[in-house]
Amino acid sequence: MRRWIDLAHPYTELMTHQPVTGPPCIRTVLEVGRDPFNLQEFTFVTHLGTHVDAPLHFFPGGRTIDQFPLEALVGPGWVLPVEKGRGEPISARDLEATGARVEPGQIVVIATGWSRHFSTPEYLSHPFLTEDAADWLLGRGVKLVGVDTFSVDLPVPLRPANFDWPIHHRLLGREVVIAENLTGLEGLAGRQVTIGAFPLKIAGGDGAPARVFALLEE
Repeated sequence: MRRWIDLAHPYTELMTHQPVTGPPCIRTVLEVGRDPFNLQEFTFVTHLGTHVDAPLHFFPGGRTIDQFPLEALVGPGWVLPVEKGRGEPISARDLEATGARVEPGQIVVIATGWSRHFSTPEYLSHPFLTEDAADWLLGRGVKLVGVDTFSVDLPVPLRPANFDWPIHHRLLGREVVIAENLTGLEGLAGRQVTIGAFPLKIAGGDGAPARVFALLEE
């Protein structure tokens, strides 16, 4: 029996957003009763809510989101249970302790439980990946890394003045796609599933909102 599990947050004007860009704007342009049909307008940045990062996000001339074929964004993978608290690091030792036998070309999603804080101030003080955790993932040849947090990198309140997003640079520099702000992982922790992260096909995009899902075979 197959079960489809939605791993994406809904978009609302109250959702967690990039501090430097502000929340999305969602407005009704046309409305049935006054107009022939309903029509909404959405204004938001590419890295808002559940989304996928492409190398262009940090590398000038890097691969863009529309240049990734669908097969690069879906496939077998693992949901690794690594429960962490406010501002705590996720190390290679933590990933190794899950016992997952990650193989080249697979997808890894890290379930910290932090998605429960989405759309609250606490959400921005999330757990984060260490450099050795990123190297652990790269050493296993993963093609996509997903997290249920605002970023794979150090949380905004803890970033020093010279912060340079080392985890983004490590992963995207090897063309490993990053999916952030996932949810719905509670029942999947420790399991091997099919995972897909399908972003909007924005020409020349450095990333895009995505409908991320898991397919569980039971």
